[in-house]
Amino acid sequence: MAKKHIPRASTSNPDDFERLKMELATFFTEARKRLGYKTKDEFADAKNYTRSQYSEYESGTANPTVETIFNLLFEFGLKPENLFKLPGKLNQNSEVTQIYIPSAKIEQLREQVKLSIGLEVAIKLTDQKATRILRTLAYCTKPKSKADILSNLGLKNTTNNFHRAIGHALEFKWLEMTNPESRQSPEQRYVITEEGKRVV
Repeated sequence: MAKKHIPRASTSNPDDFERLKMELATFFTEARKRLGYKTKDEFADAKNYTRSQYSEYESGTANPTVETIFNLLFEFGLKPENLFKLPGKLNQNSEVTQIYIPSAKIEQLREQVKLSIGLEVAIKLTDQKATRILRTLAYCTKPKSKADILSNLGLKNTTNNFHRAIGHALEFKWLEMTNPESRQSPEQRYVITEEGKRVV
């Protein structure tokens, strides 16, 4: 029996195919901005994509494979099911929706804390704390203010929230102040360290 010929979507339904590519492009753009990367180039550099390659994903000119889409979802900290919300926007109000870090990444962080700091500290590092730390480290590839960091986590801008959310990141030297001589400076910013980059 002759095999049935299945026409390519790009030729049989070109309008629908192009619309899907543009919806994917919009999804990638929103996810990248949600992570705190203001430009395509900034994200590409941080995640080891070539700038031209990643730019095509956000412009809708590329035809990414399923594997490429899966890998991008991982880099965005999203689950595959998030993709099926197209073309709806990601929920900006829910921290659970906003933040997804694979459990293996959280366990890797705990193991690193256990080896460098101690088991007692690692045990106290809850999933929520670990997730907030990992997301903040990814967000602070460029210097960010305390208000920016807390807003990115969906938390109110208070000193207590700041210390509870990322105090460990500062303590473990994964995050550092841009102006350590004047800790209370209104111009104070926080940026990931080389040690922090190894964690992420």
